[in-house]
Amino acid sequence: MINVNTILVGLDLSPMDDHLIAYASFLAKKLDIKKVYFTHNIKKYAISELFQEQLKDLDLEQIIGDELSEKITNSFDAEAEWDTLIAEDPYTESIFNHIVNKYYIDMILVGNKIDYEGAGVITDKLLRMVKCPLLIIPETCTPKLDTIWAGTDFSRSCMKIYNSVDYIKEKVDATIVAAHVYQIPAQFSPYVSAATMKEKLKKHSQERLEKFIKRMHKTYDIEEKVLDSKESTIAEKLIECSQDNDADLLMVADKGSNNISSLMLGSVTDELSTSNSRIPIWVVK
Repeated sequence: MINVNTILVGLDLSPMDDHLIAYASFLAKKLDIKKVYFTHNIKKYAISELFQEQLKDLDLEQIIGDELSEKITNSFDAEAEWDTLIAEDPYTESIFNHIVNKYYIDMILVGNKIDYEGAGVITDKLLRMVKCPLLIIPETCTPKLDTIWAGTDFSRSCMKIYNSVDYIKEKVDATIVAAHVYQIPAQFSPYVSAATMKEKLKKHSQERLEKFIKRMHKTYDIEEKVLDSKESTIAEKLIECSQDNDADLLMVADKGSNNISSLMLGSVTDELSTSNSRIPIWVVK
């Protein structure tokens, strides 16, 4: 069983901050989070030499800390304690990793900018470096946890998703959907018709998904979704179908149990982490 008691929220002084603070507040109330750290990394190398003279007497850490504290006070209304951490380092992902280890962070929240300008925090580097789960929040989402989709590839690593689902279900009465995406292997297409392969693969995937769910012996109901990727990638199909079905959260494992797993970091999960998904993506580790 996992516990999410302490979370870290990455801010960058953009309009995205308001959405992240509001989502952190929502999550703190729903999951009974005890402590929230809000952090911003000042990249001084990004400040033009033209302004060094004007900025040399300013305490940027204090100024930015005050600005963030005002934002947080206005948008964070959960009972959880919170604090700000201002850093100065060329590599934001290194600062996150340091904070995760020093403050025993259980999960990181970062923004996924879709309509806003800027790249936000580089999530792919964080995924490879930090040891805790990552929750990627788009500015377009409404904070809810009514329906949760779990990307399911039957791997051992995939089981970690459902350990996190167990934790969420203790706090929130959410509908859980196990979603598996199958692909028709191109190498067989000259010898077996697409219709025949699709029928067999769909039936095989449905049977595997049913057995996988039964083997977990969960006390709550899990809906089953078997999806044909068609012309899409697995990541694209997961995003498309979860959004079309009004999911509030998509959960995936950081990697599969072997190199051919469909949810291996560097393939599906990597694509999801840098996608334009309009719902939050929780990457379980």
